[in-house]
Amino acid sequence: MLDYVLIYSLEKGKKINIRYKKDNKVTLRDIKVLNIKNDDIKAYCYLRHEIRNFKKDNILSAIMYNF
Repeated sequence: MLDYVLIYSLEKGKKINIRYKKDNKVTLRDIKVLNIKNDDIKAYCYLRHEIRNFKKDNILSAIMYNF
């Protein structure tokens, strides 16, 4: 399911919401996926207002918005 949501964001240019774990902290992020290469996700992060890199293994869950 995670792959489906990430590809959906990439192909449709849509914002998704992820739960992301880094350094034993879990954050909620709204992102728009720009590129997927192996397990590296390049995305615009609406929390930080910049392009960030995410490790797929650190994404705990991802959901699509209904708008």
